[in-house]
Amino acid sequence: MAGNWRILVGFWLALLWLSGCSYMPDMFWSDDEADITGYIEPRPGKSLDLIENWDRGIEGSPDDYMSHPRQIAVTEKSVFVGTYDGDVVRVDRASGSIVWRVGLNASVVGGVAVDEERVFAGTVEGEMMALSRQSGSQVWRAEVSTKVASAPLVAEGRVIFTTLNNRTYALNATNGDRLWTHSSVPMVLVVQGAATPTTDGRAVYIGYSTGEVFALSLDEGKVLWGENLSRMMGRSELDRLQDVDAEVVIGAASSDIPLPMIYTVNHKGSVVALHPGSGSPFWKHKFSAIRRPLLWGKQLFISDGDGQVVSMSAEDGLEVWRVKISDGTLTAPVRLGNQLIVGDDRGRLISMDPTSGRVMGMNKLGDPIIADPVVDGSNLYIWTNDGDLISFSVKGL
Repeated sequence: MAGNWRILVGFWLALLWLSGCSYMPDMFWSDDEADITGYIEPRPGKSLDLIENWDRGIEGSPDDYMSHPRQIAVTEKSVFVGTYDGDVVRVDRASGSIVWRVGLNASVVGGVAVDEERVFAGTVEGEMMALSRQSGSQVWRAEVSTKVASAPLVAEGRVIFTTLNNRTYALNATNGDRLWTHSSVPMVLVVQGAATPTTDGRAVYIGYSTGEVFALSLDEGKVLWGENLSRMMGRSELDRLQDVDAEVVIGAASSDIPLPMIYTVNHKGSVVALHPGSGSPFWKHKFSAIRRPLLWGKQLFISDGDGQVVSMSAEDGLEVWRVKISDGTLTAPVRLGNQLIVGDDRGRLISMDPTSGRVMGMNKLGDPIIADPVVDGSNLYIWTNDGDLISFSVKGL
């Protein structure tokens, strides 16, 4: 138990980095909270309907209080991971065997992304690297202003990512040439990492440690709109940490709303539904999270920093249920068939009923789970903080 508390306290210490007219009804602000189910230690009881395909040790555990990069990339035949020790590794999806391993001589930050020919990874030394998917050989290397903070997004021949000083870069995916940049005000104290940029094909959506969310044109990086999610908090520096570390989610919650909505959340701030064209808030709900929300039908599911999973209406932000399922740190929730799946840094995979929040089952893997689970078809991939990559198949899918 002491080791578990050590992991929990260390994880939160590691979150801190020091860095030198359209359809739009009136905004709806909701502070309403559903009844909170008190924390009860989940019991193994019924396990999840998972079949382990393979368990591959990729790397050792990172330094104390640190974590491996959270984002992995799954393709038809391979799984790509980046490590705290500075390796990018290609794993055969069918067998779990390592196809190649390349050292970058610096810790990978955020994670990796791929296109048809290349795999991309940023480092703490302020470099973005492109490697051949086939062989792992270096294709290009580009220097940027400071440490890379987010995992990269690859879209329309561009590699887009954010650095620790609140600057976003778009590089040519073929040769690494700089296409455009965008920046906000650097912050002295920030939550570790940054939101991976997302796109709807027209705009790219980015979040900064200032609490700001911007929509930029994908082609030129011009500002289409910006919105600040920050709220007035306490006087301490920790109270003012209002980073947008969770990726923006794009989707329509209802056929009554003719355009997809933009859903975003920040640390110690708000979860907000925004109009994609103007950035005007559709609704706001007081909330704090650093993990990507899950949009499923008309519900939005979010895990917070207190071991709770919350379900709210994607249409108006009203809470449906809130359940505390862990005394540790949770991953983002993912959909697996008709279940919600969430992991925690105590090494548990927990299955929940999306309609009620009831815990349906649990598997104890043992290794801390900090990276978000990845679902691809009938397979579930878990990248543990002890450096193990595990592939599961789902019974009945």
